[in-house]
Amino acid sequence: MERRIIARAPRCGGSFPRAVAAALLAAALGPLGSTVVLAQSDIALFKNGDRLTGEVKGLDRGKISFDTPTTGVIKLEWDDIDQLYSTMTFELRLETGEQLFGTLGESTTPGQIRLQTATAIRNLPILTVVRMTPIKATLLDRIEMSVNAGYSLAKANSLEQTTLGYDFRYREEVRQVTLNFDSSLSNSESDPSSMRVFTSMGYRRFLDSGNWDPFGIGQLERNDELGIDLRKTAGGGMSRWLRDTNASRIAFGGGLVFSSEDDFGSTETKTDTEALVSMDLEWFRYDEPELDVSMQFNLFQRLSGSKEPRGNLDVNLRWEIFKDFFWGFSIYYTFDAQSDTAEPTTDYGTFTSIGWNL
Repeated sequence: MERRIIARAPRCGGSFPRAVAAALLAAALGPLGSTVVLAQSDIALFKNGDRLTGEVKGLDRGKISFDTPTTGVIKLEWDDIDQLYSTMTFELRLETGEQLFGTLGESTTPGQIRLQTATAIRNLPILTVVRMTPIKATLLDRIEMSVNAGYSLAKANSLEQTTLGYDFRYREEVRQVTLNFDSSLSNSESDPSSMRVFTSMGYRRFLDSGNWDPFGIGQLERNDELGIDLRKTAGGGMSRWLRDTNASRIAFGGGLVFSSEDDFGSTETKTDTEALVSMDLEWFRYDEPELDVSMQFNLFQRLSGSKEPRGNLDVNLRWEIFKDFFWGFSIYYTFDAQSDTAEPTTDYGTFTSIGWNL
């Protein structure tokens, strides 16, 4: 039977920042970001027999975005879908890393997608598809953003901690652009104020082979605990998905970066060439309660200057309280071996926050 959904007034909270981000990204990508909006009548059949008609906006991280006239864009759990039909052309990524293009025809077998490519018909088990993007998707459809903020106060020593974070991701068939901003400020009666700011920009190009993909990174960092006034890092390398499913992802990468560092109390700018090894892990569950856990680890081995290593580990947990609002818990650990003492200097902390998916 037809799935009944209560119509709600469209949310306007996320439209303005998304539109601004889309405009900036369109200017950066130029003709690469140009798209055309097409009306569609896609059909999703659920395992319980329900049926939903609308437009598929995309599949990622175990959820499919589906647009209907009465609800706007809603998120559906991919493992609840039994069949999906559409005349729109999609780019599909499988668990194996294989990339396919085609339309979605009517399947005679439950739990399968019938993909019509330019040369053949492929019947694919639905859960082997981990990403799906309409070729004509708009810039707004491809953007995901979230913002979070936290504040804590310890009465014993009047310790105040304030945190602010922002995450942006743009994904299309052959590339991904990310921007992450994380900051914290601590004040207490017994110690001077301490600030930590970390901004990371990333670009990844997806190759048809599904094996190793080139990437580029840029980072800006300030850390009062480590005595870093400003550290700038830029470079690139190659990365590979070790696991890519609708429930978890693991990526490994390596490359070469160049950094320059200004320390507090020093007039000298230190420059280094560094070998980079990175590991990213994501785990997401959309059954109640919805959880999203991510971990990023970067190890930099200096090849010049002091030739000492440095690195950082970030672990983030997000638990959705109600639609689009989440409670977050974060752990960070940073170390940087000092050439003068050969002893590692470390900084670490934990934070809680309330966030919003825009």
